[in-house]
Amino acid sequence: MKFSREINCPQCGSALPLHFTYTKLAQCPSCGSHIFLDDAGARLAGEQSVLSQEPSLISLNESFSYAHKVYTPRGHVRYKFKRFIWDEWWLSDRNGNGYWLSVDDGDYILEKEIPFDLPIYSFKKIKLNQEIQGWNVTELGEGECLGYEGELPEFLEIGEKHQYAHLSKTDGKMMTIEFFGKTKKLYSGKWLDAYDIRKALSS
Repeated sequence: MKFSREINCPQCGSALPLHFTYTKLAQCPSCGSHIFLDDAGARLAGEQSVLSQEPSLISLNESFSYAHKVYTPRGHVRYKFKRFIWDEWWLSDRNGNGYWLSVDDGDYILEKEIPFDLPIYSFKKIKLNQEIQGWNVTELGEGECLGYEGELPEFLEIGEKHQYAHLSKTDGKMMTIEFFGKTKKLYSGKWLDAYDIRKALSS
């Protein structure tokens, strides 16, 4: 079932449309302020950010289709790893489900958070090429948040860092483990072929 509601920006008073029941962070489209949402209401959430426009098949609030399913990008986060950058897009489908789309140097990976059920307790314990319950660790790194826009399901701060591990199988499936301090998250996903991403007619 689709979800939509509207609040007012505590900074400028403009309408701030929301598309997820679990939105935690949103950017006001009028003044650019970042708004943190919790049970107590809406409040300002620190410094603003402006993301430079990079060539991309994905744009905020412009729906696209893949494999007969329509997704709408509602939020956008940019991360830095050493000298490289990558983008994470927070998507909703037409049933209101949320997904993350990672775009890194032309590679597209669609993932959804799943319950954490791997015997992993610390990022420091993971090694490249390690096998974990049939999954092979293919990449380890640390990402730094450069900025964000739109609507997100979690609170982020510019400059915040997290560690990650990519795991894959020979059938093309993959998982990502993210470590934010003592918090661990697990995502299951698949590679997308960029040639099969199409603009949808409406969001």
